Amino acid sequence: MDLSDLQKRLSSGKLFHAYIVTGGDADARKAAGELIARAAVCSGSGDVPCGVCRDCRKVQRGVHPDVELIAREEGAREHTVDAMRAVRARAAVLPNEARRSVYIILDADAMNPQAQNAMLKVFEEPPAHAVFVLLADNPQRLLETVRSRCETVNLTPARPAGDPETAESAGKFVAAAASGDDLALVRALGAVEKLSRVELPDFLDAARREALASLGKRGGMTRERLSEFTKALDEADKMAAVNVSAGHIAGMLLAGLCNK
Repeated sequence: MDLSDLQKRLSSGKLFHAYIVTGGDADARKAAGELIARAAVCSGSGDVPCGVCRDCRKVQRGVHPDVELIAREEGAREHTVDAMRAVRARAAVLPNEARRSVYIILDADAMNPQAQNAMLKVFEEPPAHAVFVLLADNPQRLLETVRSRCETVNLTPARPAGDPETAESAGKFVAAAASGDDLALVRALGAVEKLSRVELPDFLDAARREALASLGKRGGMTRERLSEFTKALDEADKMAAVNVSAGHIAGMLLAGLCNK
């Protein structure tokens, strides 16, 4: 799944107590962890994460007191048992501001067996207010007892790094679509018409990531606009799969996103 699929999965607000996020690359896994964190602490109404409430914005800025990123100690190859026992102790404490506290463990597959066993009890009997997110490049390094108590999120495999110009074009396209300025959208899509069929999937992937990352930020996507944008990209993906030209796809995106 990609991040938009994960957002749909989280939108009801019913969260599992622990997740293993694998697949993609390190940046994609971290973005997925942030998305789960926003869903866990969101204080907005309707689908979650809303992207605009105080809690969502604090997670996006990396300053929410109830969302903790847990990295290995500097220079360490593993997460140690003492470090995980400390996480377990903190998880027993009620959140400061939000209804839940979230612990995102970076490189969770680097927990040694003792560290994993230290966390096992909290996975078996989790506090009602705590959510754990384990980011793992190789989840098979996690004990079966740990994996069986977590819900797994398999991200779409990462594509090789694309052309920086393609990524820049995707950013301009997203900004134009978010602004609602039809003229800016026409200009941004002018670059799409020049893409080759090989470059087009990378452009669409980059646009999807940029759009989701901009949700709720100043000048970024609203939830309504993101929904429209995602539907347009879904149609573009289908057309790209049958080798429709970039020019035709640009026209379809324009028709789907321009103000009527």
